Amino acid sequence: MGDVNPWSYSPSPVAAMIFLILFTIATLWHIVIMFRRRVLYFIVLVLGGGLEISGYATRYLASKDRTNLTLFIIQTLCILVAPALFAASIYMVLGRLIMLVRAEAFSPIRPTRLTKIFVLGDLLSFIIQIMGSGMLSNNFTLGKTIILVGLLAQIIFFGLFILAAILVSRRLARDPTPIAQRLDSRSTKYGWTGVMRVVFLTSALIFIRSLFRLVEFTGNKDSPMQSSEAYLYVCDSTLMFGVLAILIYLHPSEYVPNRKQTMQIQGEELM
Repeated sequence: MGDVNPWSYSPSPVAAMIFLILFTIATLWHIVIMFRRRVLYFIVLVLGGGLEISGYATRYLASKDRTNLTLFIIQTLCILVAPALFAASIYMVLGRLIMLVRAEAFSPIRPTRLTKIFVLGDLLSFIIQIMGSGMLSNNFTLGKTIILVGLLAQIIFFGLFILAAILVSRRLARDPTPIAQRLDSRSTKYGWTGVMRVVFLTSALIFIRSLFRLVEFTGNKDSPMQSSEAYLYVCDSTLMFGVLAILIYLHPSEYVPNRKQTMQIQGEELM
């Protein structure tokens, strides 16, 4: 195992350390927000941040020991599957927004099922990618093929989610519910349209990153995306840090509260 070098390039310890620091800061910030605002459903996002931290910490160590196949597989696995947890958080934001503003009739899928369906789809792609990553050491070709299947499943589910989000946004814009109008008038930062912009922007970053990884794994070790580390940091690391940064600056909890607060708001509207 020690005589095999799985890398197609010389990984940069400096780049790995930079993103280790960035993801650590962003994840800790999200932990503070999660507990301060009591939005515990963002634990999934925090877990994704934890995977990114583990991935870049291991990548830093692997850059110092390039023949260590275990470190190579761990960093590949963590960085590969973390965005699936970011996506799951976005699914929950949309589901909670729909229920908050009473826009269930505008959703092509019942909100309670919408979150479950897409999270389960994400979980499926997550498990498939883990299986593929675990097989890289025994059968690289088969492992890569399994990872491709997982990435494709993630892209399909995520694409369907974006279509559902577009439908809800258009219908709600055309005929805003009374509670949406009232909440928008109270909001000091942004209304439901602001939440949807956050959903679409973060979804676009995750979707672009997933397409990049799909194209990357279809190539061989001599392909540009696998022979240059820059593609990973531009098309994956930077985009995923961007997701966390956007969700810090425009955190959905500014408009979409936790479940208890949502019930209180809806109760007030009925009085």
